[in-house]
Amino acid sequence: MDIIKLNGLDTQLFHLIGPLAMNPKVLKANNNYPFKTTERFQWYIGMENNEVIGFIPVEQKNNSYVINNYYVHNDNQEVLATLLEAIVTKKNLSAVVQSKHEAIFSSYGFQTERRWTKYIKMIYDTKQHE
Repeated sequence: MDIIKLNGLDTQLFHLIGPLAMNPKVLKANNNYPFKTTERFQWYIGMENNEVIGFIPVEQKNNSYVINNYYVHNDNQEVLATLLEAIVTKKNLSAVVQSKHEAIFSSYGFQTERRWTKYIKMIYDTKQHE
């Protein structure tokens, strides 16, 4: 798998992500929450055989970074892990994680801060993942 990093308004991003972001099955996997982007986002896109197999957008907010949306085809844990490996180099990183992905985020150094019904807010602990 190759990972492409694109800025939030890069025209290539819309070409790659648009068909997925508007696909009802992909939206359902994201609990019907729409995917958004601005110039403050950087997208990490997993590619295999010229197809998008997963993506995680990371938004910069002041001096911190937030994952609040992501998609991995067929919930593939290896793809999610590979994308997370590329992202966890950022400092002041937090994520709103689907409950079913708590274990994998935990294995990459994220710690639970708050729980809701379907989501968990997690904070990345750089010391835990060294």
